[in-house]
Order: sequence, then C-alpha cells, then structure tokens
Amino acid sequence: MNRRILLQGIAVTALFAAGLEAQALTFTTEDYPPFNMAVDKKVAGISTDILQDAIKRAGVSAEFKLLPWERALDMAKTQADVCVYSAVRTPEREKLFKWVGPLVADEITLFAKADSAIKLGGVNDAKKYKVGGYNGDAYGDFVEKQGIKLERVTTDVQNLPKLAAGRIDLWVAGAQSGPYKASREGMKGAIKPLLALGDPKDSQMYLACNPGVPDDVVKKLNDAVQAVKKDGSADKIGAKYK
Repeated sequence: MNRRILLQGIAVTALFAAGLEAQALTFTTEDYPPFNMAVDKKVAGISTDILQDAIKRAGVSAEFKLLPWERALDMAKTQADVCVYSAVRTPEREKLFKWVGPLVADEITLFAKADSAIKLGGVNDAKKYKVGGYNGDAYGDFVEKQGIKLERVTTDVQNLPKLAAGRIDLWVAGAQSGPYKASREGMKGAIKPLLALGDPKDSQMYLACNPGVPDDVVKKLNDAVQAVKKDGSADKIGAKYK
C-alpha cells in the first residue's frame, strides 16, 4: 500500500514537472523602440523578433505582452512562468533572474535639444543640470550612481515634451533608442547626443526569466538566441528597423 502511494506521488511529481516545462511562458516588455514596441497592434521590435525566432528554434511557446516597465519587471520577479526583456543585467538584478542573451545593446547616452548650448566634457559637467529618466530604468540607475540626480517619470516618452519645453536640460536614453523614439514622437532631428556613459557591457540587454523557469528551458532559449545571432538572422532583423 505504501509502495503504491509512493509510486503515485512520483508519477504526480513527474507530470507536474513535465507540465511546467510544456506550459507557455509569458514574455513581458515595455515600449522601448526599436527593440520592443507595438506595430500594427502586435509586439514587435528587434529584441522581440530575435526572441520570436529563438522560441521557434527552441520549441518553446511564449506569449508577448507590452506593459509599463515597472509592471513588466515586477511580473518577472514574482511569477514563475514570466520573463522580461529587454533588461539590463545589473549586479542588483543578477540573482533575481535566470538570464538569456545578450539580445541587443544600446549605449547609455545623455541627450539635449538640438539647439542647446550645453557642452559636456564628462560626467561632472552633467551634475549641474536637470536630467530626465523614468521609473525602474537601469540606465537611469547607472547615471544616478555617477552622482547625477534624475527627475523620473512613469514612462520614458514623457521626457520628450519635458525636454522640448525646457523643464529638463538633458535626457538619459539609449544611443539608438533615443533618436528612434524622438522621431516617432514627431521630434526627428530635435535632439542631439552629448555624452556616452559606461562600458559596453553596461548597455547589453537580455531576457530575464523568473527562477521558476526550468534550467533546461533557459538553456534551450540561450542556445537558440546564440544561433540566431551566429547565422546572421539577428543582423537581418536589426536592418529592418533602420
């Protein structure tokens, strides 16, 4: 009798583990063009397309959701079947997730209005200006660690009208994402980069998975992402958004 109960327990455990692995994951993200964004009511962008290709190669099923960044990040922290992207791999986040990637990189940059007279020779020069960032952003966290105070908003797109109106002097954004976002918001050519910050690895972005995602699934995803990059597919994806 005890042996039968034990065998039944083992069978239930095995079925649960198999079900967890087979269960569709949820990939949450934010509006961060050209890497993640809505196109024709679907989640698209460079990172998204790389992951779409990767899950096909890995045999993994995933649903993509575009959300405010703090909510997207919190879901991946608290729900066992959720991963978030494009997430910077910081020391503070390292043990909170299992990491897939890197997917892309976007150099941390301070932007000003195109007609601004501000000149920055280094980080210290930026400390006297009002600098805009947004909640939960690792690039903003990096800038603050350099001693630059940030005025944060809920979503990054709110910083562009603030910059245009002179309510902030500088805006921290990605070297590629900043101009792309400005162009999309009707401000093409209205901003200019003044200062790049950090080491290249500081701007690498990943898929960050909750620790509840099985290790073998994370490995399959990592192997698939590397294959997408190795065979040139990632470069072709990137070229579509230029």
